[in-house]
Amino acid sequence: MRRAVWLLALSLLSSLAQGVEITRVSAEKRSFNPAQQEKAVIHFNLDQAAQVTLNIYDGRDRLVKRIASGQLAAGDQQLQWDGRDLKGVLLPPEAYSYTLTAQSNGEEVTHDLTDLSGDEALAVKDVSWDRERGLVRYYLEKPARVSIRLGLKEGGPLLRTLLDWVPRNSGVQTEPWDGWDISRALNIGKHPKLNLAVTAYSLSDNTLLLGPGPSQIVFADVPADDIRKKTATQLQTKRMYYHTDQPLESRGDFETTLKLATDAKRDKEGRWVVSGKVPIRLDVAKKDRARLLARRFEPVFFVDGTFAFENEVGFIPITWQWDSSTVNEGEHYITVNIRGYEGNFGTATLKVWVEHQ
Repeated sequence: MRRAVWLLALSLLSSLAQGVEITRVSAEKRSFNPAQQEKAVIHFNLDQAAQVTLNIYDGRDRLVKRIASGQLAAGDQQLQWDGRDLKGVLLPPEAYSYTLTAQSNGEEVTHDLTDLSGDEALAVKDVSWDRERGLVRYYLEKPARVSIRLGLKEGGPLLRTLLDWVPRNSGVQTEPWDGWDISRALNIGKHPKLNLAVTAYSLSDNTLLLGPGPSQIVFADVPADDIRKKTATQLQTKRMYYHTDQPLESRGDFETTLKLATDAKRDKEGRWVVSGKVPIRLDVAKKDRARLLARRFEPVFFVDGTFAFENEVGFIPITWQWDSSTVNEGEHYITVNIRGYEGNFGTATLKVWVEHQ
């Protein structure tokens, strides 16, 4: 009898010493729009009474909102987020991750799927270009970050980045595009060799998509004082052309400029009139220069969509001497691609008119 009482007491002590468990965690909807009075609702179950905190982080793992529940009873519970930051300011449309932390009997446990799910390359389906409506269409099996690059097939250049790793929900997607390249020199939407390159990788299972799908990555003005702790070992070796190895804030392409490094006149169509040896100067925007120079890259030049010159030792700015006597008189397109070894690109196109002397 005494032994049975002792075993029962030991069992009760063991139960009390066990930390609280958070299970059956799910978001009511992955996507919500505060402008339509919608809120994100997070459901979960507690195996014992606990104080629970819902933490919201942006793509840089910076804390943007903390919601404390107070004491909650065991069983099914929920917490809500209205899309606002710590100061009550509505956050920009983007992808945010959430974690739940429960405290009970001096023990603390955190439910966080950020590092345990997502970052999976997705096969983007049903990619098409609706020229009449000006829409790029595709299908995602899961919520993901998406890149759309437009260029020419058969080894031709990249001519525009339409989406640069912005978040999208699952399902059929349509992205507006007017058909022009980034420099508005060439309407590639009409080109017979148009190449649509749509790539995506999945977002983590604890992602919330706030507002309508953004056209570019925008971060809220929040301090870096409170950063989410990693829950899994991160990859240490960088892979070539693999954007997910980079911090989100440095993942975008480079704003690239291409211009003549000599005096020239324009014709009535706005084309530069050139002849003989033509110095063409490549540079990037000041905001991108340090990021570009910190990485290996190659500038590659094309004439009318065909490879012309490559410098395997990347430096900025660079001037390429193009011999225009190798092409027929008339209109031509000079395009440069910056190929970063970590997956970042840059592109610009210059339209010229060649006159042989």
